[in-house]
Amino acid sequence: MLDATLTFIAITLALEVTPGPAVMFILYQSAFGMRYALAGVAGLMTANVIWISLVATGLGLMLVSTPWLFTAVRYCGALYLAYLGYRIARYGIGNPKAEDGKIKKSKFKTYQQGIMTSLSNPKAVLFFLALLPQFTRPESMLPDLLYFGGLKILILLVVMTSFGFLGKKVFNRIMGSQSAKWVFRVLGVMIVAAAYGVAFG
Repeated sequence: MLDATLTFIAITLALEVTPGPAVMFILYQSAFGMRYALAGVAGLMTANVIWISLVATGLGLMLVSTPWLFTAVRYCGALYLAYLGYRIARYGIGNPKAEDGKIKKSKFKTYQQGIMTSLSNPKAVLFFLALLPQFTRPESMLPDLLYFGGLKILILLVVMTSFGFLGKKVFNRIMGSQSAKWVFRVLGVMIVAAAYGVAFG
């Protein structure tokens, strides 16, 4: 079990640190503050629970085996990511603050956006369908699924929170400078590229 756990951690860690829609989303939220980054991470974790539940109940396999449904989810998700990337590249972060200096941006909305960012990529269910069964034993499939699924979510929490802290430090340094708008443009373009990967990758 220890060998399987270490192998799973290595594979999952490598996948989580690879820049993709989730990483770009957390970096963007970190510009508003760490609380918003954490709200986004909570959304990503919730979406992972949904994906794992779909796999556990067999609904994930139904999604993958229904081409039109899988394609519809994929393109809707890609459009959502492309829209998010466009807004970041075009308008940047801006300064959504009230007169008292507090940010008006909703943490709950950020949480919802985190869920949508993860659910917008139906290839995530392919990851769970392809990876999790490799680490489950027939005699204890459900406990193993819960164990490795929980481990996946824990790794997601650690990695994305780390990206949040990193992004916060970067944005604290550049916010208000001329270079900020270029950073947001690059970030937006990268999210649009990730959307293209979701749709056609």
